[in-house]
Amino acid sequence: MKGDALPVLWARGLLSAARTWKALLLALALNAALALVVTAPLASRLHDLLDERPTAAPLANGRDLVLEAHLLRAESGLLGGRARLEALGRGELLLEELPLLSGPLAGLLTAGLLHAALSGLLAGGFAGRFASERDRGSLAAFLSDVVRLGLPSLVLGLLGLAGILGAFWVFVELPRAATLSPDLRWDQERTGLSLLRLGAFLLAAGAIRAVVAQSRAALGLSRSVNPLAALGAGLGFVLGRPVKALLLEVAFGATALLPLALWLLFAPSLGGGDLRLLATLVAGQQVVVLLRIASRTAHLGAASAWMRGAREASRPAPAKIES
Repeated sequence: MKGDALPVLWARGLLSAARTWKALLLALALNAALALVVTAPLASRLHDLLDERPTAAPLANGRDLVLEAHLLRAESGLLGGRARLEALGRGELLLEELPLLSGPLAGLLTAGLLHAALSGLLAGGFAGRFASERDRGSLAAFLSDVVRLGLPSLVLGLLGLAGILGAFWVFVELPRAATLSPDLRWDQERTGLSLLRLGAFLLAAGAIRAVVAQSRAALGLSRSVNPLAALGAGLGFVLGRPVKALLLEVAFGATALLPLALWLLFAPSLGGGDLRLLATLVAGQQVVVLLRIASRTAHLGAASAWMRGAREASRPAPAKIES
């Protein structure tokens, strides 16, 4: 089997990610810290509300959906401004009103933005380590690469995000009116058009993510801090091998979704009052998050190995010296 075969690249990516286990644990710790931005305000508010309500006592024995519904109805501002929440749910919240969100929802938005920025910065560190032949597991070298390549990697991530949002607008929002047209008499026609829009968007988003991964690999291999040059190299690499690049993105996307799917299927539910079960659930959730981080990091490792191999194969063989 060739070194650039899809199963080989998948395995090499996972092996590369495993060698950077110290950096992966650092990413997990930072992710957990960001989660507190969301959970701490909501937990504090819930304690303030429930400690003074005798009817909340049943929650100590397990989840009560009826009580939760009554609580959200009585405290409509628990998760933030109700009007803006409803507008967000309908997809009608204006972009300029996002900073006006309040409560835990504002914390969720802030944590999401910080997480995206942090992911972009850390990706620069991983790109640098995967391009290096030694000290891949060194945390000091990883942090040095974050300082050097983090900002260009973040720029590549922002360009990729802009491309995905543009693809969503082109393939999902623009054709929406055609899907709802009264000229379509059958539900099957509307369903088919909706699936076609979704498929086109997922294909475009996968291609953009593949370009970003290869661009970050080029960033590390070239030791350059120019994100536009890395973007050009990554785009050219993907255009030369579009099918395999998309399959590699799909393979690692499925790898990242697998632990989450298994957790949703087999994780026990918390009945309340069992601290040992609570600790097990928290530990299990962190393991799932770590596996997802490792899977996305492995994609970058595979992209780096693939690009390095392609560059080495394209170099002319040294001329033989005749005696």
